[in-house]
Amino acid sequence: MNISSQNRNKINDPITLKHGIETLNISLFSITSLLLLLNVVFSISVSAEKKENQMILVSAGTFTMGNEKRAADERPVHKVYLDAYYISKYEVTNAEYYEFWRSLQKNNPESSQYTPESFTHLPYIGDWPERATKFPDHPVVGVSWDDAKAYAEWKGMRLPTEAEWEKAARGYSNRTWPWGNSIGPYANTADKNDGYENRIAPVGSFPKGKSYYGVMDMAGNVWEWTADWYSDVYYFHSPKKNPTGPTVGSWRVIRGGSWIDTLPRCSTTFRYYFYPTLKTSSVGFRVAKTAEKPKK
Repeated sequence: MNISSQNRNKINDPITLKHGIETLNISLFSITSLLLLLNVVFSISVSAEKKENQMILVSAGTFTMGNEKRAADERPVHKVYLDAYYISKYEVTNAEYYEFWRSLQKNNPESSQYTPESFTHLPYIGDWPERATKFPDHPVVGVSWDDAKAYAEWKGMRLPTEAEWEKAARGYSNRTWPWGNSIGPYANTADKNDGYENRIAPVGSFPKGKSYYGVMDMAGNVWEWTADWYSDVYYFHSPKKNPTGPTVGSWRVIRGGSWIDTLPRCSTTFRYYFYPTLKTSSVGFRVAKTAEKPKK
């Protein structure tokens, strides 16, 4: 096909060339914008899917609780039956807790109720609420037992009992740590070789450290509030079915160890306790929910 001299001149005309380049740039910009928009939509979808699937079912049944070879308050070893329940796959994050906290602020902006403690001297934790944006996927810390309980109830859930926590961590086998009995870099502890020296890790950072049921971060990262009062002799008279701890007490049970603890304190059976009003940089929580019994 021959191109006329008039068309050749038009193609070589600077104004025409400029217009063509601008049109091409606009087209490329539109394609880039569309790709970015699709990426954002995909990211939001993945995030939403993660939240929708965060509750893990722990089936009803009997498991072994305690450890004869460890601390005195882990004895005696005893069998416990638990009804089926759900437990969150991850510890509650800054972003998740912020939604709850912000809902309260809308009604009463001056209220400090259920506000997490700030840790200005710890840059990898920081102040609240800024850290909800800076570290959205980190487990929320600086929350009291009452803060944790209030959040759980706001979500239509509750804190796990100590027995529920231990079963979710060790399963039906006698695992020293959620992943098994071998020592490995599968949790964020005081060990300097875990990739998160002297700081909290985002939830789910150690997939090889998941428990028998697939629950994440049940060793290290942050201690977790449970529903129970603490007693060092409770195991001697604990009910065999669905124990909920002593009826009264001074301390609440925390489990799992944290980023400032050595691995032995992060075992599936190690018990510790805090005053329920304390807010520290190493204690967070996860939530649980009783499973509905199948209709006969």
